[in-house]
Amino acid sequence: MNLHKLIFTENACYKAGRKITVKGIMVHSTGANNPWLKRYVGPNDGLLGQNQYNNHWNTYYPGGREVCVHGFIGKLADGTIATYQTLPWDHRGWHAGGSANNTHIGFEICEDGLTDSTYFEKVYREAVELCADLCKEYGLTEKDIICHSEGYRKGIASNHGDVMHWFPKHGKSMDTFRAAVKELLNTEPKEETISTPIAPLAEREKVIWDYLFGKLGNAYGVAGIMGNLNAESGLRPNNLQNSYEKKLGHTDESYNAAVDDGTYSSFVKDSAGYGLAQWTYWSRKQALLEFAKSQGQSIGDLSMQLDFLWKEMSENYSGLLKTLQTATSVEEASTAVLTKYERPADMGEAVQKKRAAFGESYLKKYAKVEPPAKLTTGYYRVRKTWADKKSQVGAYRILANAKATADKHPGTFVFSDDGVAIYPAEDTAEEAYRIHTVVKGDTLWEIAKAYLGDGSRYPEIKTLNGLKSNVIYTGWKLKIPN
Repeated sequence: MNLHKLIFTENACYKAGRKITVKGIMVHSTGANNPWLKRYVGPNDGLLGQNQYNNHWNTYYPGGREVCVHGFIGKLADGTIATYQTLPWDHRGWHAGGSANNTHIGFEICEDGLTDSTYFEKVYREAVELCADLCKEYGLTEKDIICHSEGYRKGIASNHGDVMHWFPKHGKSMDTFRAAVKELLNTEPKEETISTPIAPLAEREKVIWDYLFGKLGNAYGVAGIMGNLNAESGLRPNNLQNSYEKKLGHTDESYNAAVDDGTYSSFVKDSAGYGLAQWTYWSRKQALLEFAKSQGQSIGDLSMQLDFLWKEMSENYSGLLKTLQTATSVEEASTAVLTKYERPADMGEAVQKKRAAFGESYLKKYAKVEPPAKLTTGYYRVRKTWADKKSQVGAYRILANAKATADKHPGTFVFSDDGVAIYPAEDTAEEAYRIHTVVKGDTLWEIAKAYLGDGSRYPEIKTLNGLKSNVIYTGWKLKIPN
């Protein structure tokens, strides 16, 4: 699998910050004759190619729609097939048009004209490998994989036909797809490619957070480091820089094993980023290798790499360490790690924001930062969504007053001055509806058909929104029943 990561931090779905317990995977296809990833994934990272219209999905509402998936499979600019992860896998996506959003990872396969068998076989295989990897990550089996049309028949997704309008044209079905995933899951890895097993992501996150917090004692500093590590490696200690996998003829696992057993002797000089922090420069990779050997650990061992990272920071980056111990925001800590420790080629504003956003997600998940009871600057704002300023029903310095107002207006939330929903608590704030922004040409019937799978259910939308007629206007935000 040729996996890359470009999280849609500008999409309203990502900004909503909702998490799910992953119970399945839903396979989608785009429904458009355009196999190029750059149409959907952006901005250009040097591999995707330039989308001249900038109409990719890394925008607040792509095309005026509330849509977002966890990944795309399609062509890079050079024509090779790749997978791009566009949401954290356990983030609640907007892909199913039904309750599967609360339980399923969803990804899109970029369609072409549906007749190119070579292209189909490549993306089909890439999708099989992605699903097998996700099954291992979240303890799923092939039985937990469905396509959008199957989701509709189960009553958990809107009425779409993908992918069964495409797969049969090439002699495939979801049954053959699941069988291929099962075969991968049941295939025993070759002995020579086995190295230290990689723990599930949730477990790795907790281990890294606890380790760094024990060293720093400052949640902002820990989140700043973790956001950068996530951007570099996805928190995988055995991660080989993606662009070098094909060049070196190695997967993460085989590279790790070859370095461990000595059959690959170019680790120090190959210029390939590796590990949690994607150590690349020869002297740092040499120090990492020597440290691993001194500890008697695999080069891909998580605990060893955390010890090495801390050793580097405490011995060689004293100024950075002080910043991390005293930082008062994730942004401050994250930018310091980016510019003083990681130092990638691109350290621009967009990269800074992206990594800080990753860090904020870890802070929200693991740090119990209580908002102050009273603000001296700024306001607690009570709205339906942070983006919908017109829905605001009040702004308060005192948190208790904001909470009381939210209680009197169901469907509203208390937002901190930087736009984070802090009340009601996430586990009690499950939305009873989604929001659709009306665009030119929309009708209630078509909206009901798209979201609810049946146009005749449009009266449900009217009732939920208190509409007296069937007339709707561009820009309106309509509640859609879940």
